[in-house]
Amino acid sequence: MTNTEMMIYADRRAKVLKALGKSVAVLKGSPLQTRSFDSEYAYRPDSDLYYLTGYAEMGSAMILDPNNGDKPFTLFVLPSDPAKETWTGRRLGVAGSKDPFGADEVYAIDEFEAVVVDRIKQADRVYTNLTHDVEHANKMMALLHQAQGLVARTGEGPKGIESIGVFTHEMRLIKDAHEIELLRKANKISNEAHLKVMAAIQPGMLEYQLQGILEGYCIQQGATAMAYTSIVGTGDNATVLHYVANRKQIKDGDLVLIDAACEYGYYASDITRTYPANGKFTSPQKALYEEVLNCQNAIIERCKPGVTVQSLHQQAVEILVDGMVKIGLLTGKPEDLIESGEYQKYYMHRTGHWMGMDVHDRGDYRKNGEDRILEPGMVFTVEPGLYIPLNSDAPEKFRGIGIRIEDDILITRDGYENLTHTPKSVEDIERLCSKS
Repeated sequence: MTNTEMMIYADRRAKVLKALGKSVAVLKGSPLQTRSFDSEYAYRPDSDLYYLTGYAEMGSAMILDPNNGDKPFTLFVLPSDPAKETWTGRRLGVAGSKDPFGADEVYAIDEFEAVVVDRIKQADRVYTNLTHDVEHANKMMALLHQAQGLVARTGEGPKGIESIGVFTHEMRLIKDAHEIELLRKANKISNEAHLKVMAAIQPGMLEYQLQGILEGYCIQQGATAMAYTSIVGTGDNATVLHYVANRKQIKDGDLVLIDAACEYGYYASDITRTYPANGKFTSPQKALYEEVLNCQNAIIERCKPGVTVQSLHQQAVEILVDGMVKIGLLTGKPEDLIESGEYQKYYMHRTGHWMGMDVHDRGDYRKNGEDRILEPGMVFTVEPGLYIPLNSDAPEKFRGIGIRIEDDILITRDGYENLTHTPKSVEDIERLCSKS
């Protein structure tokens, strides 16, 4: 970790410590997830703990305690164990974790529970990560009761447990310069990976072959991992929002929807493009595609400080419904179709979501009972789509077509920066996908 990075994490901790008052924050790392029998998925650190420490090894935890004098930051880690490290990799251990991460104290993770009880018994409240690990949440309740018992009848002790997200999720909404660079890098790699797919796509391939090309390139370029399970849906599969089987053969004349992007330095990108397998959109495909693209371009141009995410979604719905009526996908007055919700059979999701360490990043979409206003440093997706299943009652020419176009947008002081540079015009896509 560089000195600059150490200062970034220290500044984040200082903000939380100030906000805690006399309360204490206790965060536990993500548990290792079993894949099958005795094999596990690759480990990924808990986003909130990593956001405050930069510590990525499994088996870690932390305490932020403003009541602990000049040692408010305590880190817990797996101790060195040469025998286990032969199997699972070298550990920093207690001795190697203090100075590089700016910890005031470092303990072996086995001491976590005893130290937590001692620290929280005089706290006003306890803040912890409650959402990703039921075992940890239950353990924290038990430790809370234990601490309360030690100070019974004194009028002191912690009054309860709340989510650390009260502090960290608000902080994570506004990205600093370091985070923005990581998001740009993740997008750059994912953009290039989509270009590799466009150069390779052709009828007869299997969905997973395109998945392999995209994911392989991302890993070759240093991606931490894929940011989410890749979606590669051809034909009617593209009308399933989170289709991940990715096993079907691609037919001549199919559109292939690919929602796939990588994570870099634990910061995600999220990109969707829809490609003609043979390099040429049919007339119905082009009509639908251009309505989605027109909607996305219009919404992106409206992104700036002061507007709300909800207003952008409402405008996207209005633009898409107008387009659906124009091309004959829906009939009726747009305002009636919106009021009745009839349009939702072809457009059923929100127009975007927060982006950051989590691909669907933390942060409320409403604040103090009102729609969240966009501020510089916020990052979110703009991803309208149209999905017409084969078994729908739409005009036959549109059936079996799914289209989504998704970019990652950073709000700046003067407007926005589109972090996603993957080509998306009809002309560019046909040129890049064509094999002639």
